[in-house]
Amino acid sequence: MASRRRSPKRKPPARTSTKRSTGRAKAAPKAPPKPIDPGGQYLHVLDVPYEARQIASFFGAKWDAARRAHVYVGDTLPTELGRFRPAPLSWEARVEEDVNGGRARDIAPSESITLRPHQAEAVAAITAAHDAGLPGFLLADDVGLGKTYEAAASIHELPASRRDILVVCPKSVIPAWRRSIMALGTGGRRWTVINHDGLKKLIEPPRSAATVKKAKTKNNHIADSGTPIVDWDVVIHDESHAYRNPTSMRSRIARNLSGFGTGTTGIRQGNAFTIWASATAGQNPLELVYLAPLLTAVTGQDVADLEEFQVWCTDIGLSISRGEFGKWVWDRNPDDVELIRTLLFDRYTSLRPPAGIRRVPTDIAGWPEQQHIPHPVELDGDDRRLYDEAWTEFRRAMDLVQRGKDPNGGLAAQTRFRQKASLLRADGTVEQTLTLLDSGRQVFISCQWLESLEEIAESLRGKRVKVATIHGQMGEGEREQNRTAFQTGAATVIVSTVTTGINLQQGESGGNDVPRATILHDVRWSAIETHQSMGRCHRDGQNAIAYLTYAVDTVEEKIIGRMVQRLGDMAAWQGDDDASIAEMEALLTEAAAGGMAKAS
Repeated sequence: MASRRRSPKRKPPARTSTKRSTGRAKAAPKAPPKPIDPGGQYLHVLDVPYEARQIASFFGAKWDAARRAHVYVGDTLPTELGRFRPAPLSWEARVEEDVNGGRARDIAPSESITLRPHQAEAVAAITAAHDAGLPGFLLADDVGLGKTYEAAASIHELPASRRDILVVCPKSVIPAWRRSIMALGTGGRRWTVINHDGLKKLIEPPRSAATVKKAKTKNNHIADSGTPIVDWDVVIHDESHAYRNPTSMRSRIARNLSGFGTGTTGIRQGNAFTIWASATAGQNPLELVYLAPLLTAVTGQDVADLEEFQVWCTDIGLSISRGEFGKWVWDRNPDDVELIRTLLFDRYTSLRPPAGIRRVPTDIAGWPEQQHIPHPVELDGDDRRLYDEAWTEFRRAMDLVQRGKDPNGGLAAQTRFRQKASLLRADGTVEQTLTLLDSGRQVFISCQWLESLEEIAESLRGKRVKVATIHGQMGEGEREQNRTAFQTGAATVIVSTVTTGINLQQGESGGNDVPRATILHDVRWSAIETHQSMGRCHRDGQNAIAYLTYAVDTVEEKIIGRMVQRLGDMAAWQGDDDASIAEMEALLTEAAAGGMAKAS
């Protein structure tokens, strides 16, 4: 047999210091896009949702990359594009006014609003902080006390030079802000209301953003090196706890818009007076970095970056230390919580007024304390069997996680189990709702899962109950239409997955005077979200008992008990939301490891 001939090994080419030419010159940076020229005609700036882009383009709208909006050139806007006309006080409306050479119309008050005494007190406190030279103010009144009116009314007390006002809030809250601003009137100021996820529109991209291809890298350039298109005089950050992660893009842009610098290093005091509004601002000092300009100003210091803020925390005696892998960690203790409370809400020095204000309903004379009552739901027959099957499936999945065979499956398994459990409790919530309706109340039902919302709503409609719904897939107009139906009594039940931005209290202007009740069909593991859900009807001095539902003889019973404790901590400014979520996850995981669905 002939031997197989081996091919000689080839030597690799010798390395040289001279780079091979690719034959292509390095691409030059792209020039910034040019805005569409209307050529003397009117330029309509449109607010087109992502999913409607093709429809808008079909009827003549064009994407204006420079303005980052769809536009239409022509004196008359086609009827088909009318639904994309920008809402009053929106960023698109402002751009349209500017590009067409118009002046912002001063809006007279649409209502005669008289602030309650506690609201007037908040306005005075905000004004005092501004006049004392503080960079901002923390408006931390509890849910239902009227923070929107407090913040909006305070603007009217600031010098007229504070003219350009920016309100940043969740999308669901925009209608409430718009109504409040118009009720009080614009007062010679120019207001703009935008949601947290639209902040990138307000930043002029740096030239460096045009040199990169990846969207994430481009966004980082915009967040860290972009320039605000408007030099805002006042910035109101509603639900400001959304900035607890200092490295998120929204947090970095928010600091930029307030003038506190850019990127993760921007903490210095800026030009804009900033109002941070949140009933659940947080207590962990490492999560309060978004308040760093305010906290450090109270002590008469100035820090340049996140690292200096962490050192500042140790300097004033907070229990901050380096943990595993050099990460800063906080050893939670009541002394630190009290120190943070003092820094924010007390007159820390005789030279400066308080940097914030915090009241709960019981602090207001005559206002009721909200009751939250655990409400057991019995699972009978097939529902109990299906619940036990879901629990067994969850235990099996968590066993795989613990043994390392599916390390990423824990969250998915938790979600599947909680969704199934929620659906199986739907009949119990329907029965409880009918009981509350019979007692003369209108009912707000809070759900976390859309499937449960649909199941409960359809079951109630099958029993001839008029039901309205609100969820994240709805547009602003439809949400407001359904909210109004509940407030006027056209619908006696409203089921929602939204936790903020919808006022459902008895006796609201334009609404009826029927007492309300709240059912938390899905009690969220976030104490912040649970607290906010409970405050949709219990607000403005109107009482609404909140019922927290759970399945009897299951792990849900223990979770509800722990959540009630967490809600008490939050009322006392002691809650830690990350700890709350972790604790609920641990309870579920421990129960799975123990092999029983029952609460022990």
